[in-house]
Amino acid sequence: MSIPNLKWLAAITLAAVSFSVVKAEPHCPGNVNSVPLRFANRYQMIVAVSVNHSGPYDFLLDTGTQVTMIDAALATELHVATQGDAAVAGAGFHVPAARARVDLLEVGLNTLANREVILYDLDRLNASGLQVRGILGEDFLQHFDMLIDNANRQLCLDETSTLRNHIKGPHIGLLTSNAAADNASLPSSLIVSVRLSDGLRPIRLKLDSGTNSALLYNASEILAVGLLKTASFHGSGADGAKRVYSSLPTQSVKFGPVELPGVNFLTLVGAQKDSGTSDFDGLLTLGLFRRVLICHKGRFAVLDPL
Repeated sequence: MSIPNLKWLAAITLAAVSFSVVKAEPHCPGNVNSVPLRFANRYQMIVAVSVNHSGPYDFLLDTGTQVTMIDAALATELHVATQGDAAVAGAGFHVPAARARVDLLEVGLNTLANREVILYDLDRLNASGLQVRGILGEDFLQHFDMLIDNANRQLCLDETSTLRNHIKGPHIGLLTSNAAADNASLPSSLIVSVRLSDGLRPIRLKLDSGTNSALLYNASEILAVGLLKTASFHGSGADGAKRVYSSLPTQSVKFGPVELPGVNFLTLVGAQKDSGTSDFDGLLTLGLFRRVLICHKGRFAVLDPL
């Protein structure tokens, strides 16, 4: 059986930083049902997910992952059987996993039945301090309009047009990824065109709630300035391998009429884009915004900077 490449990009996990607690509002805009969010490693978002009427379990909310993943140990506990091979791939790694199908996934009052998932040993990722039992990906999230409300620490999932009617702001178009065009069964990544203050050209960034840092690949081809040689960081991804990152000069990021100032980007030392990252030039963590509306059906985002 062929092994599909899910083009899943590993979340970057750096040193944890405290995040001030803000009291959550009781409801999402338009009284859409809300689901609490918890933060780990500063910007990574944890949400409660039930699987086959069991749980809820802590999952990483990850718009950068195409297919929902369940920790192999949890799958064993729930008697979820494998149905074939798969692969988890990202920048610089490609590791085996397994496919399976679950009867039901639930996030708050939002449910999807008969879902294909990936079974993968998340111990490698949990070594960074996340302690999650799964990763909630775009294959689930794409069925809803989604508001990530960082200010009030809540997730809003809407099957109607309520959220888009309540959230005002410029509509930033989401670009179509080549990977999704080549494989209709995969959801399209959330990619936007931006300009950086020191940028040599417009670039494409993936809106990624699963990473806790903004990242650029091949930074020397994107920026008119060099690395900050004195700053380096160590991080890890889904494969557990330790990697070294260099800091880049602070950038202002402009999405059409919207500007996000003072963004600290990192670049993976020695990194090159590969087949898993060929659609975009880097990642932008959604923790940098006060709130983010993703309209999957309309293929646009509303980005509200802090």
